[in-house]
Amino acid sequence: MRKTVFLCSFLLALSASAEKLIKTTPETFLQDLESVKQAVQNQSEDIVVELKGGTYTLTQPLTLDEAYSGRNGHKVIFRAAQGETPVISGGVRVTGWQHVSGPLYKAPLKSNEKLRSLFVNGERCRMAGGRALEKGMGTVDSVEIKGTEPWALGAGKNVDGIKFMVGKELNLFRNPEDIELVQKRVWSEKIICVRDMEKWGDTIVVRLQQPYGYIVNSLGWAAKLKPLGGDFYVRNAYELLDEPGEFYFDRKEQMLYYYSRGENMAEAEVIAPVSQGLLRIHGSSLKSRVENLTFEGLTFSYDAWNLMEVAGSHGFCGIQSLGLSVKYIPDGNWHPHKYNNCDVPEGAVDVQNAKNIRFERNNFLHISAGAGVCMMNDVQHSQVIGNRFMDMSGTSVVVGHPQHYEIGDGEGKYSPEVEGLCQYINVSNNYVRNVCLDFRQIEGMIAFFVANCNFDHNDIQYTPYGAIAVGWWWGNAKTPPCKLAKKNSISYNKAGYTHQFLHDGGILYMLGHQPGSVLNRNYLFKGPRCIYPDDGSAGWRINENVVDALSQLWYHLASDRNYDIIAKDNYVKDNRLIDNGTGTKVLNTHAFRNTDFNDAAKKIMSEAGIEPAYRDIIPAEEPAIIHLYPEFPAEAWHD
Repeated sequence: MRKTVFLCSFLLALSASAEKLIKTTPETFLQDLESVKQAVQNQSEDIVVELKGGTYTLTQPLTLDEAYSGRNGHKVIFRAAQGETPVISGGVRVTGWQHVSGPLYKAPLKSNEKLRSLFVNGERCRMAGGRALEKGMGTVDSVEIKGTEPWALGAGKNVDGIKFMVGKELNLFRNPEDIELVQKRVWSEKIICVRDMEKWGDTIVVRLQQPYGYIVNSLGWAAKLKPLGGDFYVRNAYELLDEPGEFYFDRKEQMLYYYSRGENMAEAEVIAPVSQGLLRIHGSSLKSRVENLTFEGLTFSYDAWNLMEVAGSHGFCGIQSLGLSVKYIPDGNWHPHKYNNCDVPEGAVDVQNAKNIRFERNNFLHISAGAGVCMMNDVQHSQVIGNRFMDMSGTSVVVGHPQHYEIGDGEGKYSPEVEGLCQYINVSNNYVRNVCLDFRQIEGMIAFFVANCNFDHNDIQYTPYGAIAVGWWWGNAKTPPCKLAKKNSISYNKAGYTHQFLHDGGILYMLGHQPGSVLNRNYLFKGPRCIYPDDGSAGWRINENVVDALSQLWYHLASDRNYDIIAKDNYVKDNRLIDNGTGTKVLNTHAFRNTDFNDAAKKIMSEAGIEPAYRDIIPAEEPAIIHLYPEFPAEAWHD
């Protein structure tokens, strides 16, 4: 032991002496970044940019390209000063509050963008919304789509709007272009933006922003829009501002309205997110990546995101997870198009064409984007380790892209010179709570087509849908499986209290052929279909997991298009399962329905989740659950 301690101390001292230190503050940060660009030109040691505590305010995302790469085998490290908290913030403080009436206040805010998030004294607020759901009465006005439009993958017909009964929750509101309609369908949830409203007798016609409205209405399977008889939640209208914690931003007036929870508005810290993203680590191509950057001890907060944008229209929809639709498909079948109708939104922190990027011991807090960290394209040998992800509209981490079904084909989003598989990525020891608050159809951690990626030792709880999903492509696609995804790991995770809102899916969910992949020694609890290799999954070994979920399927393998999957030596509270695969096996399952788990299972439970070296990131108390949507009765949200 003495030798080990001495060696570690020596190496630490050696490391500390082999660093160039650049101390920075919120006032000098941008200027100091220019010093980094100069210093890497002839780099002979690690460069440490030490960020003093304070708020580093951005009005647009900070972009680090190849010019900031660590060179000659050395790194550029952005690190918090010891004992201090630097916050990379995309928000502005709103002041000058005036009392309107009762709990209602207003303050000026200069912005031309819709405001979808607001934080008062660190507490998330919600867009003003209805107290009841509105039932659709069908569609209006058929529209012909030629198929030559840049957002269309074929010709067809669609609709321009949806009819509703006139009521308190939906009337001729003063700024219809701000309104959003939200509809849940089994495992999917769509956010549809409005462009105009008309009154037809005792009905209201809601005209959708186009062409995104066409795209939403062209989805297939359970994601299909239900305009007749389906329930819709209406939000972001001044006329619906009537409950504590709600807000509405009138862009025409440049005035922010807030229905207070009882705060002293003269002293309250009110933050409005304005920067569309916080950090962009973007290389130019496969041959020109950003390399060797590390971020330690920073807090990323208060970014803005105004949903997917297609030809000036906005919305959020996709058949599943964070593979969001940006192209119209007449019959809704995305498989023949190799998922080129899908895109992934940039994260608050977004990484593309990069190598050796590391995020360690950071806080991602009060995030509005679809993801905290997105490693979307051609990211290699990178790590997201020991971070906290809390109070987020979207997921914690997403890796890869649905269009990576094929690499270098020149179709879809990426040119052959830019497109690359994400591989050799380690996402581990992260603490994930209160994520997917607004975008509830996505899992707490996501990967598409990836290889040699580990999603291990994470602690993920209280998600509206699943905890971790890895893979893409379905067995019913009638196209060959992707040959790139392989050797991935979902292991040693602690995950539970999932599916708080949406149905189907599993706590741990897999898709596609991923030969050489493992799902081992996870501790899973309080969720349905706890381990779920979906249609077409293959190549998995599922060993020594503990599943504590009474009256639920611990294992859900429903399709005979699944093969080469073996589940062995798993410990379950309830031995309910489905195994309809071809040549798949379930071996030596240990059931403990009426007794405690044995010592072997308890050891797995104690070792799952965050490892001892990072357990200091776990809060002393479990964070309170955040509800961004109103609590509707159980019979509401009819699918």
